[in-house]
Amino acid sequence: MPEPRRGPVAAILAAALSLVAAPALAQMPERPVRIVVPFAPGGTSDIVARLLAQGAGPHLPAGAVVENKTGAAGNIGTAEVARAQPDGTTLVQCTIGTCAANPALYRNPGYDLDRSFAPVILTGAVRNVMAVRPGLPARDLAGVMELAKKPDGLSFGSSGVGASNHLTPELLRGRLGLKWVHVPYRGSGPAITDLIGGRIDVFFDNLPSILPHIRSGAVRAVAAVSEQRIPELPDVPTFAEAGIPGIVIDSWFGFMAPAGTPPATIARLNAAFNKALEDPVIRRRLEEAAVVPLGGSPERMADHIRSESARWGEVIRANNISGE
Repeated sequence: MPEPRRGPVAAILAAALSLVAAPALAQMPERPVRIVVPFAPGGTSDIVARLLAQGAGPHLPAGAVVENKTGAAGNIGTAEVARAQPDGTTLVQCTIGTCAANPALYRNPGYDLDRSFAPVILTGAVRNVMAVRPGLPARDLAGVMELAKKPDGLSFGSSGVGASNHLTPELLRGRLGLKWVHVPYRGSGPAITDLIGGRIDVFFDNLPSILPHIRSGAVRAVAAVSEQRIPELPDVPTFAEAGIPGIVIDSWFGFMAPAGTPPATIARLNAAFNKALEDPVIRRRLEEAAVVPLGGSPERMADHIRSESARWGEVIRANNISGE
């Protein structure tokens, strides 16, 4: 049924009211939104942030840019954003490490998760895979575990203390009595470089950043850290299939703003990034990178952080893991 025609005054009034209600009208400074990624370039966190910045740029006053601020397992970049002006122009990329594990790993990470930030949006999630250096003699997960039990053990890299690729092998260490040595890096990119070069033996990584190197043969995948086999790697069994149940971890990403950022500004940012996630080009590029697009409200992000913080806090305490 067609809508009744409105006169010009009514049309103008309706348009004005819709603009007042729209979160996109929230006042923000005319400068780019700076998204701080607290890890090195090249990792999945960096990939996701750059795609979202590209997609949200047209819906923000002056676009969005990504800045990598590494160090202290993500604490340095995250703490910097906690101190930033709460005007909507500075955000931080949130991960399992910085927004779930680090508050339990460090006595003082430089920020208070509950008091320092306002959730903006949950952007995406990725599956993880266990990869080994090309020259490692073990051909499957059982063989890798046997090598890791020997007195000399194996070395495993991580993108930082408290990241999922640190906590997963620590769980395995406690459960299976592994002898391996943790080698932390400032992000996935440097760890992958050393895995390819044979300077570390094992790396548990997010699929987007490690998949091209698996496909090229530069590294070998031995197990999917997921409930079911990963569609992009159908020949790689899960941990459960290899006889080690309970090793299922999806990494996730989102954006947080400094506490005190006005609710209308949070709403505007949330709307811009949701539009990016709905953009067919951005969505396709995320999916091609093996990222599951998420989105939704700031409340969804807040609920997710609460549940993940409880989960990882329990794991950290039960296994006596510390970042100090």
